[in-house]
Amino acid sequence: MTQHAQAESNSRGPYVGMTAFFLLLIVVGVLFLLPKLRHRDQLEAEARVAAGPPTVLAAKLATGNPSGHIELPATVQAFDQTPIYARTSGYVRARYVDIGDRVHRGQLLADIDDPQTTQALMQAKAALLQTKAQLQQMQANAALSKVTNERWQGLVRQGVVSQQDADQRKAQADADVANVAAAQANIAAGEANVRSLTEQASFSRVVAPFDGVILSRGIDRGSLISSGSANSVTQMFTIGQADKVRIFANVPQTSAVGLTNGHTAKIAFRELPGKVYTGTVTRTSQSIDTTTRTLLTEVDLKNDGQILPGMYATVIFDLPPSGAAPVLLPANGLVIRTAGPQAVVVDSNNVVHFRAIVLGRDLGTATEVVSGLHPGDIVVLSPGDEVTEGAKVQPQLQK
Repeated sequence: MTQHAQAESNSRGPYVGMTAFFLLLIVVGVLFLLPKLRHRDQLEAEARVAAGPPTVLAAKLATGNPSGHIELPATVQAFDQTPIYARTSGYVRARYVDIGDRVHRGQLLADIDDPQTTQALMQAKAALLQTKAQLQQMQANAALSKVTNERWQGLVRQGVVSQQDADQRKAQADADVANVAAAQANIAAGEANVRSLTEQASFSRVVAPFDGVILSRGIDRGSLISSGSANSVTQMFTIGQADKVRIFANVPQTSAVGLTNGHTAKIAFRELPGKVYTGTVTRTSQSIDTTTRTLLTEVDLKNDGQILPGMYATVIFDLPPSGAAPVLLPANGLVIRTAGPQAVVVDSNNVVHFRAIVLGRDLGTATEVVSGLHPGDIVVLSPGDEVTEGAKVQPQLQK
């Protein structure tokens, strides 16, 4: 062996020894820990056996009221509400109302300065007067042409004048009559133009379409008002009639059957504690919305001055009897999985089974079950991971 190989062998000696030492420690540690781990698992298994089946909170199902009621969120709208737009262009000369003001039908809300329409109306009136003056002149010419024609027709019969000259006088008389008719038509067109411009000029006075309250204002004195396309029209005010309000609620399909016009409803507001209003269903959409599976329902309610359009409300509908009394499942007993809604039922041997159910109305704290459960069934509430199909449990009935 050369001196170089002997030196390399001497340098590897310490590393090989350390590696062997660490391997020996690992083997000893494994041999020492394995019995302890087996013993721990054995103790845990014995503890589970001694403790018995896991205790779960359960409830015994009961039946609800076949008629019942349903509470739904709703929104309030003014009975009549409309935006007010300008029908003419110009600058706001004056504004007479503001947000919250009560107005009456026909009351002046604002004045718009529209000089173009004013000048066009003055020009149209002047042109109409000119056309009427021309009519008088043409009527005089037609009268003269008529007398002249009659004279020439007499002279031609006497042989004093030629037939051609008499025909020319007759043609002139007919032309003058036609000019009178044209002038009369021009006057009618001019009068129509004046009426149109007068109506257009009246749009500079913006008035209230009905009794109500000014809900919003989009202009002030000096604001430029535009009319024309939908993108450029200026909304001046929003007016609403709030002496009577409309309350809209979306009733689920399961509760929509039997809800007809004239049905009584109770309305409550969180901002008005202890006060419950009574209204009637005036109309429904008569169809189920395919997106939300709900029926749009309107309840009309007389306003005592405390209900504001735009408020949220709670509507309570008393529903007609639906036949047999439904089974009520507590809200925390409902299990939603990919297979659909389920409930965990405990049988007589305290073994749990997942049972598919068909839901009815959601009553908040409980849900009606159309099929899948029976009165007296015991269901697990808020089942945990230890509750699996076929597992044995110790039910603790909720009081």
